[in-house]
Amino acid sequence: MACKIYEDVLEDEVDWDEATRRVEEGVKPPSSNHRALCECGRPLHRYARLPTYQTFLMCSPTKECSRCEGDILAGEMHFVCAHCHIPVCKDCGPSVYIHREYDYLDYETGEVQVQEVPKRVIHERRTRSALEAEAACTKAARQVYSELQKLAPEVAQEEDVEHNRWDSGNVLLRLLGAESEAEAAQSALALIDGCQHVLAAQPSLTEVEVPCKIFGDIHGQLRDLLLLFHSFGMPGTQDCPRCVFNGDFVDRGKHQVETALVLFALKVLFPTQVFLNRGNHEDSTMNEKYGFQKVILQSFPGEAGHRVYAAFSRAFQYLPFACLVGGKVLALHGGIGDGKWKLDDVRKVQRPLNHNQLQAPENRVLWNILWSDPIEDDCAVSKVFGVHASARSKIAVRFGWNVTQDFCVRNGLDLVVRSHQSKKWGLGFDVMHNESLVRVFSARDYEGNHNDGAVLQVENEDDSGHLGVRPQVLRSLSSA
Repeated sequence: MACKIYEDVLEDEVDWDEATRRVEEGVKPPSSNHRALCECGRPLHRYARLPTYQTFLMCSPTKECSRCEGDILAGEMHFVCAHCHIPVCKDCGPSVYIHREYDYLDYETGEVQVQEVPKRVIHERRTRSALEAEAACTKAARQVYSELQKLAPEVAQEEDVEHNRWDSGNVLLRLLGAESEAEAAQSALALIDGCQHVLAAQPSLTEVEVPCKIFGDIHGQLRDLLLLFHSFGMPGTQDCPRCVFNGDFVDRGKHQVETALVLFALKVLFPTQVFLNRGNHEDSTMNEKYGFQKVILQSFPGEAGHRVYAAFSRAFQYLPFACLVGGKVLALHGGIGDGKWKLDDVRKVQRPLNHNQLQAPENRVLWNILWSDPIEDDCAVSKVFGVHASARSKIAVRFGWNVTQDFCVRNGLDLVVRSHQSKKWGLGFDVMHNESLVRVFSARDYEGNHNDGAVLQVENEDDSGHLGVRPQVLRSLSSA
C-alpha cells in the first residue's frame, strides 16, 4: 500500500495517471495489433543476433528502423518480419516502454514531483563506430571555430563591402580545414549528423539564462555574421556567453553552406550556451525554391552533394521552435499566431517534423510560429487588433497588439522577440505592441532593403530582477 503522502498526491494530480495525462494531451497510443504486425500484415519477431566477430570489433553498420528511421545498433534487440526482413526498432515494435519521467518523493518536505529522467541514469552502449563519429564531429566543430576566430578580425580590417561582393576565396574549405571538396563533404557530414544528435536530445522549447544575445535572420550572409561576432562578441567568450539564433540561417545569401556549418559547429561545441531556433527557411521545400539546395550541390559535386543536402534537411527537422530567455522573454522566428496557446504546448511537440507535417491542422501553432506576422501599431488600416488573414499562406495569420499582450499575460512573459521580416531602410529592430514585441533582423542590406543589421543583448539590469534589452546595430552600407 502506498504511503499517505503519495496517495494524497495521486488524488490531486492527474499527471500521476499516465493514461489520463496522455488522453488530456491528445496522445493516441498506437494499436498493439499494429505494433505487433509488419506492414505486410505478418507478425513481427524479436531479433538480437550478434555474429561472433562483431563481439570483438563492434564496428558493423547500423540498421535503420522502417518506422521512425532511427538507428538500430549491432546486436540491439529489435523486430523483423520473417517474410519482408524489414527491421523495426524496440520502441516502434510490440515492446516494453520505459517512461522518461519518474515520481520523486521527498519525505522530509512531503513534496512529490514528476521529473524527467536525467541522461546520467540512461546508460547507452558506445560502439567503436559511434565513438569515431563523435570524435569526427568534435574535430570538425573545433576546426570551424578555430578558423572563425581568425576570420572575424580579418574581415573587420578589410574594406566594408556588401556580402555578395566579398572576395573571400574558398571559405568553405578553409573553415573545414579541407584540401578538396570530397574531404570537406566528409567533415560536413560528420558535423551535421553530430549536431542533429545534440538537437534531438533537447526539447522543442529550450531555455537559456541571461546575459544572452538574440540574432535575427542571417540568410547566408556570413560576412555580416563575422562582423557582428567581432563587434559585439564571439559566442563562447565573455562578451557573448550565451546566444540564440532565431531562424532563417540559409537561402538567398552567398555563403549559405558556410553559415549553416558555423552555427552547427557552435551548437556542437556549446550545446547549453548556443541555441538554434527553426525558421520558415529551415525547410526542404523552401530550400529547393530559394537556393540552399542549389549551392550545396555546387559546393559538393556528385553524390556527396546529395548526401550533404539530405543530412541538412534531416537535421533541420529536429530544430526547436522557440527559446525562453531569462524566464521572461520568448524568442521565436515568426510570431504567436492567434496567441491561444501555452508554452507547454510547444514543450510537448515531438520531432522530427517535415514540411507536410507542419501544415497538418494539429500543427497550426507551429506553422504560425514560423510564418505569422504582427500588425504594426501605426498601420494605415483600421484593423490593428485581433487576428487577421495573412498573404503568406492560408494557415498563417497576422496578429494585433492585444493578442501579443494577452499571450504574454497568460504565459507569464514580458516580451516576445521575433525576426522573419526585413524593413526598407530599417534599423534592424523594431519595438512594437506597447513594448511587448521586438523584431530583430541581422542580415544587412538584405534583398535591396538598405537595412541595418542588429542583435539584441538581454541581461539583468540590477538586483531588482528586471531584464534589459539593448539593440546592438551594424550600419548598412547603403547609409554609409
